Amino acid sequence: MELLDLYDDKGKKLNKTVERGQKFDKGNIMLSIAFIKNSDNKYLIQKTSKEKGAKYSSTGGHVTHEENGLTTIIREIKEELGLNINTNELEFISLVKHPTKPCLINLYLLEKDIYIEKLKLQEEEVESVLWLTEEEILSLIKENRFLKSHGYLFENYIIKN
Repeated sequence: MELLDLYDDKGKKLNKTVERGQKFDKGNIMLSIAFIKNSDNKYLIQKTSKEKGAKYSSTGGHVTHEENGLTTIIREIKEELGLNINTNELEFISLVKHPTKPCLINLYLLEKDIYIEKLKLQEEEVESVLWLTEEEILSLIKENRFLKSHGYLFENYIIKN
């Protein structure tokens, strides 16, 4: 059982928790998502496992009970990619209110050159990873092959940053 804290629209905790997947009347759950960019201006994109929809996305996950956005994204990068990073390597971009769901997203950028062959992917979540250009990602978004919420963040916050 995974517990999630609920937050108001500005990111303040509401002192209420829910089980992941449980319906709630008031508040927002919170996610942390990072786009990883290398010195060639390409982004590390993952193809999610078949169980997770086989879509392309960035790295991220739910902020669990008593975590914060930063500890969550460090944990998710470690779990999904097997990559250890330091907090000072991450640039916080924005706290974004999901356009259609009761959800807030901590959005980060990590600028780092990473060798794909050295990553240890979490098989249950990640089928593969690859470096893609901005244009290639926009094409995947247009073809509905990129996770909608991650595509929204990429178009509205990352490439406009």
